[in-house]
Amino acid sequence: MPIIYLSPSTQEGNRYVTGTGSEEYWMNRLADALEPYLRSSAIAFDRNTPEMTAGSSIRQANSRGGYDFYLALHSNASGSGATEGRQRGIIAFYYPTSRAGERVATIFADNLGRIYPLPQ
Repeated sequence: MPIIYLSPSTQEGNRYVTGTGSEEYWMNRLADALEPYLRSSAIAFDRNTPEMTAGSSIRQANSRGGYDFYLALHSNASGSGATEGRQRGIIAFYYPTSRAGERVATIFADNLGRIYPLPQ
């Protein structure tokens, strides 16, 4: 059975420009929504907590080990000035020498692109 480490953002202070919450809040909501799909697909997972930091999340995943995939859920700031609030889209990162990581990142980006409101 595959096992992944879910790592939603711990950036409570990264407030959304819309005033609807923080990156930490929304990425944890996304992780909450992912859990039933993972369970129904027989994918085991562990998860960080909002009290953790990015560093402690990575340390916890590394100390437990054995994960097939580390999924960090983040939303990026759009910058300031003329572009503020206007940059949108999907980006997936992976370790540059990992063919498996690149494959999974491509699958994620392609599938998210299908449901994202502005696929272009």
